[in-house]
Amino acid sequence: MLRAPALRSFAYAPWPALFALAMAGLILSAWSAGGATLPAFCGAGTARALRELGWPDAAALVFALNPPGGLLADWAVMLLAMMPPLLAPALTHVWRSSLPQRRARGTACFVLGYAALWMAAGPILIGLALLLQLVAGEAALAFAGALSLAIVWSASPWQRIAINRSHRLRRIGLFGWAADRDCLTFGAIHALWCMVSCWAWMLAALTAGPWHIAAMMLTAAIMLAERLAPPQQPRWRLPLLLSPAVHWPTFASQRNVVRHG
Repeated sequence: MLRAPALRSFAYAPWPALFALAMAGLILSAWSAGGATLPAFCGAGTARALRELGWPDAAALVFALNPPGGLLADWAVMLLAMMPPLLAPALTHVWRSSLPQRRARGTACFVLGYAALWMAAGPILIGLALLLQLVAGEAALAFAGALSLAIVWSASPWQRIAINRSHRLRRIGLFGWAADRDCLTFGAIHALWCMVSCWAWMLAALTAGPWHIAAMMLTAAIMLAERLAPPQQPRWRLPLLLSPAVHWPTFASQRNVVRHG
């Protein structure tokens, strides 16, 4: 269970604003009928019929029914719903490392670099979700397969390496283009390691079909817990989702990180 100090830490900036952004993303996802879930490809009968067409024809049909622009827009909304709380430590570092008159600009540059890489990853993950649904033939089987993959990845040492790398903070310049470049680079590198650590959970959310909103909330909570859990040596371990008892000292200390730098 989360301890009281851990919960109280979320009352300090920038947590409230980031949780509000995530809630807005969830509302937009629900309003747009579930977001980037390949809506024309959710039914079991449809999945089996498309599988009989073969991968190239099935993919062409699905993307004809779901224009790429719409899928990317849904993907952006999905990122808005799931990613903001993960950025609290990095955004705090950018804010406190920038001159007061450059803080908003530095934050914007960081977010631009972060979002650019995640948006580039969208077509790849959506394609993987489509392939998984074609292979599984049913939405429930595809989701079960993606969830199993995410649990195994969460237990692996490679995911822990990526999480450890995502904790690294970079030097931020104070003036001119050097400061903008450092913020853009920091955002892009942070996104890269975030993608390596989170890709399997994002794939699970993409394949959840009618359970998409619930899956987004669950996987976002898991990703946040993994990000803020105490550092560990890279090794095979029991994944957080299956841990009978989870320790949260990093949550309790997060208030000091955010308030005092």
